[in-house]
Amino acid sequence: MDWQSVEAAVDAAVSSAFAELVRHAPMKSGTADPSRPLTDLMAILHSPSVDGSISLGNGMITTVSASAHALVISRAAYPNIVLRSKDKVRATARPGSPWYEVSKISDRHSGIIILELTEA
Repeated sequence: MDWQSVEAAVDAAVSSAFAELVRHAPMKSGTADPSRPLTDLMAILHSPSVDGSISLGNGMITTVSASAHALVISRAAYPNIVLRSKDKVRATARPGSPWYEVSKISDRHSGIIILELTEA
């Protein structure tokens, strides 16, 4: 079995266990971007622990700052999504449905996109 197949299977298993409903709200110059639709996503939203680390399955993301949150999106589930810094994300499944702002995007992984979020 090739590593991409194993990685895809692990990503799918982790996503099915930990994903929650969030809403991606595209923004442009501080207002809604009409050229990109609102999208409800099933994605993994991580909040940092006291030491600032965020676990992802058996691995650990340590490059995210202690005050940031991370959203992990499956490329396979949302192959056409367009994400940009300053977009908003709403955690619709959490109490109070908090808003976050995208501060960084890491699309260097083959199966996932990781957004670094700050509270909005």
